[in-house]
Amino acid sequence: MENESFLTNYLQPSKNGLDRTFTLPLPEISGLKECGEYIVQGKLDNTCSTNIITKYVSELEGIRLIEVYKNTEDKEKGIFIRLVGTLSILKKGYPFLFLDAAISNVSPRTAEQEEISTRVALHMPQANAEERNIFFDSLSEKADTANITHNSRSIPVLPDFWGPIWSTEKKGIAPELIRNIRDIAWEIYNSFCSHTEPDINFDYLPVQNQMAFKNSAAEHHLFKKMGLSVTAEVQAAFFSVMVAGV
Repeated sequence: MENESFLTNYLQPSKNGLDRTFTLPLPEISGLKECGEYIVQGKLDNTCSTNIITKYVSELEGIRLIEVYKNTEDKEKGIFIRLVGTLSILKKGYPFLFLDAAISNVSPRTAEQEEISTRVALHMPQANAEERNIFFDSLSEKADTANITHNSRSIPVLPDFWGPIWSTEKKGIAPELIRNIRDIAWEIYNSFCSHTEPDINFDYLPVQNQMAFKNSAAEHHLFKKMGLSVTAEVQAAFFSVMVAGV
């Protein structure tokens, strides 16, 4: 090992690599400030999965927001799943709101390669049935007004506290759909928190454990079905950032 090279070249910070022309405006949350950026990358076989994750906090609103831009791609197979502005929003004492936003050319349901499509899915785990119904009903009403088709479904492998998933899909590359749903989701979540008393003893550990340990392993197998190789460890690191710090 050459000493001078070690002193000047050892483990330099990587460039974040995120072209800001592909990013979306954040929801209009008063006082939101960036307070951390994370780069998580893994490579297995011919698949490279790169995550750029930014943490924002609004002390004024008591909101913590995590935003994700991610590309999981096998260039040899021509398969990709790209997260474009996926969000985790949390006001302390209330349930998490997760918004998954993906543009891909492979179906997560059939695992078959397909034409490019844009999908947005929302989850509010640990909300009770009444709270979740109010949230999803408001979301559906605003989506109908904006002529956005949508559906709701349950995933049997997820625990009962997770509840159903609200989703919408559009053929092609549709960042405007993602932006609209992000803005609508924040508006409704903010209203929900404003009209609901916080639980000062809210226990987020069930969601944190589910995401970091179980969902990461499940997604490793889902990626494999779709022809992509992503380790459970990379998914666990990504999910841990999404739910940590509460």
